[in-house]
Amino acid sequence: MVAQQFHRLTDHVHYLSPDSTTDRPVLGAIAGTRGTLVVDAGNSPAHAQVLLDCLAAANLAPPRYLALTHWHWDHWFGAAVFDLPTFAHVETRRILVEQAGWDWNDAALDARVAQGIEIAFCRDMLKAELPDRSGFVLRPPDIAFTDTLEIDLGGVTCRLIHVGGDHAADSTIVFVPEERVVFLSDCRYEDLYVTPRRYSTAKVFPLFERLLGLEADIYLGGHEPEPIPRAALIAEAALLRQIGQTVDRIGDDRDAVLAALQQQTGGPLAEDWVEFADLFLAGVRAR
Repeated sequence: MVAQQFHRLTDHVHYLSPDSTTDRPVLGAIAGTRGTLVVDAGNSPAHAQVLLDCLAAANLAPPRYLALTHWHWDHWFGAAVFDLPTFAHVETRRILVEQAGWDWNDAALDARVAQGIEIAFCRDMLKAELPDRSGFVLRPPDIAFTDTLEIDLGGVTCRLIHVGGDHAADSTIVFVPEERVVFLSDCRYEDLYVTPRRYSTAKVFPLFERLLGLEADIYLGGHEPEPIPRAALIAEAALLRQIGQTVDRIGDDRDAVLAALQQQTGGPLAEDWVEFADLFLAGVRAR
């Protein structure tokens, strides 16, 4: 297990770095005078406890609320440890209430992978993070919202904003306007629960427009160790738009798409260009 680092990003915003060993995502903490809002609960009780220990060591205001960004296991399996009023999008809450009633033993996990309900990567990471799930308790969120929800923590506010996207239709971001910081979680990532993985221009383009429409300077991705400056997110949006528009114009012809992109760049395509082109091509084929 990679040692995770707790960072003070601004006066009110802190985050725990991710660990790809067992797919532990970034966890956040926004601290005000009346309490701290935790962003995502982690992928296990042990992961949640790491954040709690960091909050105590930093002498931050005690955790008062928990916000969950979407339904994937690695972002909420530690929720019972916090035992806090928990906010989530209405669709996130619906899914997590259902999941809380499932069996999570190895046989049940394997069966759901075979049925296409779960993917092998998540099953394998879950087994690695939580090899013993006997007595494991899941605590779904108890407070649901539809579009946006604002929470005043005292001296700083948090806006929970439902943005959707390919990765998960229920994806929520957490915007801290006073600090110009956004916890993106996984909303920018591709759809993992299909084969092959895919992007759709119908979701990617408006998602980035909405993210960049916020008055923010720093963004935190769900599984990226370093904060993302606004300029980098602008560049990412431009790259995805160029590739996505090319795929939409040419259609399902990979060789023609890559040739067109190579002509646009004037040289060999970087690996990420090819990867994004394949994701958008998969999206075209799924229409």
